[in-house]
Amino acid sequence: MGPDRTAADRQTKETAMPDPVGPLRVTELTIEDGLDIAMWRTPGPWAVEDSLTAPRPDEGYWAVRSSDDQLLGYCCFGEKARPVGLPAKPGALDVAIGLAPQYAGQGMSRTFAKAVLEHGRSVSEGRILRTAVAEWNAVGRHTTEATGFQLVGRHEVKGGRTTMPYFLYEI
Repeated sequence: MGPDRTAADRQTKETAMPDPVGPLRVTELTIEDGLDIAMWRTPGPWAVEDSLTAPRPDEGYWAVRSSDDQLLGYCCFGEKARPVGLPAKPGALDVAIGLAPQYAGQGMSRTFAKAVLEHGRSVSEGRILRTAVAEWNAVGRHTTEATGFQLVGRHEVKGGRTTMPYFLYEI
């Protein structure tokens, strides 16, 4: 008979922290991944990212997984990565990322972003990478700058009586 299992031993793969040391992979986003992402609920101002419908796999969305195959988040490229009203830029590939809320604040942002950048470079066909980060997202701006992006401008999304400012970065 084996030793008694503690509650920590019974922790499921879904709630266990992924291996941050192993390499991260960007893979095709499955319907199941999209459904998981649609159910994420984020706190505070990040709640604007909550979704009631799963992203379609053919919209340029990709899953980001740990070395032990846990879904850590997603990334997207092209039109879906741009805020409303930001036109495409010739010679640039737009990129956006979303880390699962349960991994926020765990020191994974830079590793996560670097994995997405590596994949972005592999599919960019020599284009620069561009990203837009909401002004209120200080963690996102810090991660963007820490991975080598340079601030190149601003963009504003106007809706009703509100304006959402974004910082534009390129690498």
